[in-house]
Formats: sequence, structure tokens, C-alpha cells
Amino acid sequence: MLYFDCCCEVGPRVDKDPAAPWSTDQVLASMDRCGIAAALVVHTLSVRCDPSYGRRQLARETQAAQGRLHPVWVILPPEAGDFERTPQELLSAMGAAGVRAVRLCPAAHGWPLSLPVIGPTLEALQSDRVLTMIDWAEVGGSTADSYERLSAILGAFPRLPVLLTRHSWGIQRVVLALMDRHENLHVEFSTYQINRGIEEYSRRYGAGRLLFGTDMPAKSPGAARAYVDYALVSDEVKRQVAGGNLVRLLGIAPPEPAAPASDALLDEAAAGRPLRHAPVLDAHCHLLRDGHHSEGAYMMYRGDADGLIEVKDAMGVQTTAVMSWVGPIGSDPLESNDIVARACERHPGRFLGVCYVNPVLLSPEEQMAEVRRRVEGQGFVALKPYVRTGLRYDDPLYQPCWEYADARGLYVLVHTGGPAGEMDMVAALARRYPAAQWVVAHSGGSFAMARSVAAVMKQCPNVWAELTLTPVTNGVIEWMVGEVGDDRILFGTDAPMRDPRPQFGWVVWSDLPVESRRRILGENFRRLLAMRKP
Repeated sequence: MLYFDCCCEVGPRVDKDPAAPWSTDQVLASMDRCGIAAALVVHTLSVRCDPSYGRRQLARETQAAQGRLHPVWVILPPEAGDFERTPQELLSAMGAAGVRAVRLCPAAHGWPLSLPVIGPTLEALQSDRVLTMIDWAEVGGSTADSYERLSAILGAFPRLPVLLTRHSWGIQRVVLALMDRHENLHVEFSTYQINRGIEEYSRRYGAGRLLFGTDMPAKSPGAARAYVDYALVSDEVKRQVAGGNLVRLLGIAPPEPAAPASDALLDEAAAGRPLRHAPVLDAHCHLLRDGHHSEGAYMMYRGDADGLIEVKDAMGVQTTAVMSWVGPIGSDPLESNDIVARACERHPGRFLGVCYVNPVLLSPEEQMAEVRRRVEGQGFVALKPYVRTGLRYDDPLYQPCWEYADARGLYVLVHTGGPAGEMDMVAALARRYPAAQWVVAHSGGSFAMARSVAAVMKQCPNVWAELTLTPVTNGVIEWMVGEVGDDRILFGTDAPMRDPRPQFGWVVWSDLPVESRRRILGENFRRLLAMRKP
């Protein structure tokens, strides 16, 4: 199957961690590993420096890549006179350079995204059906402003193919409103990792408006692959999303498909088959109420127990540690844990309960009665505090919970909200309660977070790193293994707020030995669970 990436950059990066990949050679190596034949690329200097200089740099990079990288030009309105003075001059220059896609960066370059300013250029691009891309962050303004600005452009130029890029799952209701009203809007899923996105959107709109994007080099290309490979849709839909739609929109001959790297895990993952050569246990997952599709502002299609089981079966996930979204989002400890208990009872062995604790709403006596009921009576395996209570985890109100976890050898899943100072608190708790296991959620969300967690893991043998987060940070899993080894790093998904398949692909396609990936995917979590005391 042809994988053709619609969302990729080359060139120097600002605020780059020293360990983060960035070079064109690293992008091409990642494409080779994941079997991505070609990519549309923007040069970073076109966005953050000078578009004309970036174009020259991009031409050198694409020529050296021998047809695997296809140029995207960053364009500006002509009023200032520093670039092509008319839209016709722009089209002529693009034609001479073989450019079939452009990117708009109004926020980065300080021009208003309004029809009087950019309309004449978009009219010319529409006449040639040029794929026109824009990041959500570049639209600017409030959510309502962004909707109105994009809707005005999409409505004024209905034959112009527009691709929205790097938008988050948190704005799904806005994207749905735009998709419903404008058939020329297309989306890619590198950051838009909505639960069952390809399934739901192909059903609702057809597959022709959905594109495969990786956001390399920042994000793991394996995460993007798994989102398509494990989609519960026909092979024809997968082919369209993986590369067919982009070829059609660009109006070019399709590149030759590329074979990915091969080993016992990658061969199954590339074919979208459940993994048989590794235990797969999800250490961080959530549930919606039965039959529900959302919680608060967030859409999570079929995010209840039965819906999650179907997707987990596709990947070969055997066991999942779950808590309800009603706890972290709604702060209701009793109903939250009841939802989890019902799911565990209906799917024995597939779900393991994680007890949400909230000592603000419950008295110390009520809180501990709730913990004992879930752990001793219903077999829950862990405790889950959350930052929305307004308490630090070292607040005395939490102390009975941590004493209980220490006595029973339970793990505690902590969401720190960021590295600054909070890992010192986790380290202090780990030292004070050495028989409890402290699992830091979202440790792979950035290199800064990973560095902070790794520093504490080196000091405290009962601190573990759980990886999941939307950024699926490219190279961070390999870096963490190099720093702390592979025996305290855990695969988790945080589903259904984000789809579990990109989180899965992030681990499976990481550039690590098979045995290391096996440990991260499930063996480590099995060992962690075995530390519980009767």
C-alpha cells in the first residue's frame, strides 16, 4: 500500500531538544523504517525566516531526495511587494518549480486571513486546483473567529482543495461543523487523533477527504501508520487515506510504494494484524458510560467498554487498566468507580480497575472505605489521583491513600501536568512510600518531560514512566531506554480521549530491539501488577 505523507517539515527547528531528530536524512530514515514512499514537505525557514530563501533551500533538499520529497511553498499576499506581485506570477513560478501544494502562515508572517487580502491569490490557486494547506494555529483568534475565517474561505472558493493540518482532537465539534458545510475541506490525523476518526469520518463523509499525515520529524511516523493500518474499514478506504487521496489532489503520478523494515512485530503491524509475538497490556485507559460518545467538551466515538474492546482486539491488546472519565473530568469518585466496576465484571480479565480518589469530595473515612471496597472487594489494581482536585499529591489529605498503596504494593498513576518542580514531589513520595509503585503518566509527551522523569527514575527504583500523549514525540522512547533502560517504561493509550492506535504504533515502530518493545508493550506492566500484595 502506498503511504504518502501530507504533513512533514525539513530544516532547522527552534527550541529543539539536543536528542530530537530534525535533519532531512533522519526524516528519510524514518520513512524507510515505516515504509513511507513519499512526503509533502515544507521547509522550516519558509515559515520562521524568509519564504523565498526557504524555497531555495527546499529545492536543494527535494532534489537530493530523488523524488521522495515533494515541495510545498509557503506563500504570502502580494501587497507588500516582497514576493510575486500578482497571483499569475506565483502560478508561473510554481509551475516552473513543479510545486502542486502551498501553505498559508498568516499568524507567522503577520497578515490577516481575510478575503480582501488573500482572496485574489486563492482565486488563482482555485483555477489550478492547487492543494492549499493551513495549520489550525495559523488561523488565529478565538474558536468562533477561527470557524468564521475558515468557513468564509471555504465558502468563497468551493473548488479549492483546502487541507487543515495539526489541529487537535479538542476542536472536533468545530471541524465537524466545517466538514458538514464545506466539501472542499480535507483533514489529516497527525495531531487529530480522534477516537475512531477514520471509521467515523469515512462513514460520514466518504474516504476522499481524509489524508495520512505524520508531522515528522516532531512526531513518530509509526503512530500515523498504525492509525491507518488498524482502522476498522475496508482496504480500499485505507488505500485512499494512506496515499491515494493525496496523489489525486496533487494531480501527479503515484510514487512507487515502499516496503517497511521487517521483524516479528513490524510484519504484523504493517499488515494491521493483532500482535501475537508480544504481550500487549495498556497501562492507562479510560471509559465512557455505556452507549455514550462524549464527555465534557470532548468527542470520543464509541468510547465505552464494548467499543474499546473492539479496537483493542484489532491490535491484540489483552488487558487494559481503566478508569472512568467521570472521575478526572467530572470529579465524581463514586459513579466513576461504579462505571469501571461494571466494565470489569462484564469483561473479566480484559479490564483491570483503577480507583479514582478524590479526598476533597469525600471525608478521610469515606475515601478509605471507597478504596477498600474497590481494591479488596472488586479487585482494582491501582489508585488514580488527578490534578483537578486542586491538591498537590503530597497534601496530607492524600496520606491515607498512599499509606494503603504502600501496604498493598499498589501502583499510583500520577498526572503531573508538566515537569517543572512536580517531579521533585513524586520523588519525595516514592522515597516516603517505597513499596508503592509510582507511575508517571504522559512521560513521553516531550523531551523536557522525559528528561525530568528519567532523572527521578535514576534515583527511585519504584518510579515508572508511562508514555502516552498526543505529541507521540519522535525519538523519545529510544532516548528514554538509553537513559534508564527498558524495564520500567510502560505502554498506555489514554483512550478514548485520543485513539489508542497511534499510541500503539509509536511503540511498535520505535527503533528498538524486539525484546525492548516486548517489555514496553506488556511485559513490564505484568511485572508491575505482580508486585501487589494479598
